[in-house]
Amino acid sequence: MTIKKDIAIIGTGVAGMSAAIYLARTKYTFEIFEKSAIGGKLNIINKIENYPGVKDISGFDLAMDFINQLKSLDVSVNNTEILKIEKDNNLFKLYSKKDTYVVKAVIIATGMQIKKLGLANEESFIGKGISYCATCDGFFAKDKTVLLYGNEDRAYLEALFLVGLVKKLYFVHDNNCEITDNFEKLIKYPNVIEICGYKISAYNGVGHLESVTIKKSQKEKTFEVSMVFPLSKEIPNNYLFSGIGLNNKDKFISTDEDCKTSIDGVYAIGDIRKKKLKQVVTAASDGAIAATAVIKYLLSLKKDEQDK
Repeated sequence: MTIKKDIAIIGTGVAGMSAAIYLARTKYTFEIFEKSAIGGKLNIINKIENYPGVKDISGFDLAMDFINQLKSLDVSVNNTEILKIEKDNNLFKLYSKKDTYVVKAVIIATGMQIKKLGLANEESFIGKGISYCATCDGFFAKDKTVLLYGNEDRAYLEALFLVGLVKKLYFVHDNNCEITDNFEKLIKYPNVIEICGYKISAYNGVGHLESVTIKKSQKEKTFEVSMVFPLSKEIPNNYLFSGIGLNNKDKFISTDEDCKTSIDGVYAIGDIRKKKLKQVVTAASDGAIAATAVIKYLLSLKKDEQDK
């Protein structure tokens, strides 16, 4: 089925929801897509203390506030995954498994994704013991022994989410154990075993993950686990957009000050955008700026049609 709207927003992190809030107050029709958890990276942030007007709030609670605000504006999130985007003159076609969405403008708010390790069995074990999102799939790890691998902030944040659910958590990272705030928070939990200087070298099992092997120089260790969360590195989630000729700098999407990309009608906001500061407050700003710019763009299209 073909569905026509004025605007598509892809992603429901802070940036995407901010854009939706602004657009909901206009006459324009739009669809907001999210293939995973609504709220994006907000869901793994334990505490936010630098968002204006909010003294102290968890990322999950702030995400719920955004969601409730969208509901109050009669905005619903479409959980369809967009698989492909094509440009067709001044229109854009977004393809899902079932439907084709035709829009005049696209706001990209897809954020970041975890880079896969490229090991044997990795693809076959995804959803069968391997997950790249603890907040999405943590329920399946309840009261079980799991392993989380990574050394960036996201890995620590997701580990802090898991410790309250799992029986035992092996937290493995490939550098020395630097004493950071997140490190100190994590090692306070009695069910956490932290292992420094190792990398995942193998996923083992038949049909489903059964164990994980880690390696440091010539030393190897194997742990029987029910699930593994390999969260080693985040990269821009831009796989959808290379085919339409976007100007990607370091795989982030370059924009002007209005969040406009190199293609008319396409805007990029939030962590996917090439910018200096990636914070909740700047993501919200991006959403507002892009929504305003999209409205001006659609007005210009209408004027061009009237002048013909």
